[in-house]
Amino acid sequence: MITSTKKQVNFKGRFGIHGLAIVMAAALVIGLPAFNAAVAADKPLIEKWLDGEAKANYPRVTYDGPPITLKYSDFLAPTHVMAKLRNRTFDRLEQDTNGKLVVRRFWGNTLSNAQRGAFEAISSGVADFGACYVTFNPGGFMLHLGLQIPFIFEDVKESSYAAAELYPKYLKQEYESKGVYLGCIHTTPPQQLLTRDKPIQTLEDLKGKKMFTSAGLGAEFGKALGAVPTIVQVSELYAAYQRGVIDVVPFHDAGAVAFRFAELSKFRTVANSWTNATEFAVNKAAFDKLPADLKQIFYHWYQLSSQAQIELYYDLEAQKGRVTMQEMGIKSIPLPPQEVAKWRAAVKPVVDAWISDNEAKGLAAKAFVKDMEALALKYRGKTYEQITGTLLEKPMAGIINF
Repeated sequence: MITSTKKQVNFKGRFGIHGLAIVMAAALVIGLPAFNAAVAADKPLIEKWLDGEAKANYPRVTYDGPPITLKYSDFLAPTHVMAKLRNRTFDRLEQDTNGKLVVRRFWGNTLSNAQRGAFEAISSGVADFGACYVTFNPGGFMLHLGLQIPFIFEDVKESSYAAAELYPKYLKQEYESKGVYLGCIHTTPPQQLLTRDKPIQTLEDLKGKKMFTSAGLGAEFGKALGAVPTIVQVSELYAAYQRGVIDVVPFHDAGAVAFRFAELSKFRTVANSWTNATEFAVNKAAFDKLPADLKQIFYHWYQLSSQAQIELYYDLEAQKGRVTMQEMGIKSIPLPPQEVAKWRAAVKPVVDAWISDNEAKGLAAKAFVKDMEALALKYRGKTYEQITGTLLEKPMAGIINF
């Protein structure tokens, strides 16, 4: 279970192997209650929220009508670790609204295709909310695609909260033009490169390799690095990698294990390349007709739900994934600074051209990138506990205007 694993990881991290042995020995002397209290104190604040131990500053529930059911659509299988985590957040929403907001969950594209056609499904009301990634549906997006610019972020905390802060100022008009509201946005961690046969140790090693990318800007980055961009749906990627249709899979460490790409791989190049934004849309009519108190709770809840996914899946599961890949015998190859500089230089013309093209269309691409870089530094200096504490008190403004 995620909770117990997090306790173990953090507890060992705080005390070290020998320190942990001393503390456990001390527990025999001072008693298990004291030992359990130490473990409980290590429990992340977001876990306390999920378990109902830390309360968000929601308005009081005054709606006294029948429960309102919202249909949620997702492409993940119900057994996926992220699906299980999202179920915990849905349960928290129901409990925090005294059973007035209930989520009916449709996993594995059983209600609608949450990959292709996700915007149409949610804007039309087939689903009330759900996964709706720009990566899968890039048509009509311009500045939003800039969230993929590589080598800016060091971790998922930086990239996810930069994306959330950038959204009201730069991205909202594009996203809402699809007939939906944004519920929340976060990103994957920076991607590492998985390969089956030969390691990627230098930029030259990528030349001519068929690399999985998204369409548009992602493909341009792959091409700039010397690879042959190859676009397939994520649901088709495992088979394509297995058959050799794909040589290189850029993927984050949590997903490398959860989506089973690791079991086909021998090498992992620590490139810390681009991130992929993961957005969740809400049907406008479904949100607008919610009672005022439930509307505010749902808006606030979505940002805490996002924080749970950032910290407990994209970060914690990534830590576990790296351990698992090491145990599987996958060799990790960090790129030295001088090599990273070559990769940065290779993609810079693509970034510069993207900025120029968007500026010519009247879009503030240069300011967007500058703000993204500044926000990376801002969140580099914050802890998860600080971020969660702020979000429990007050959600970010401007994601949905109401």
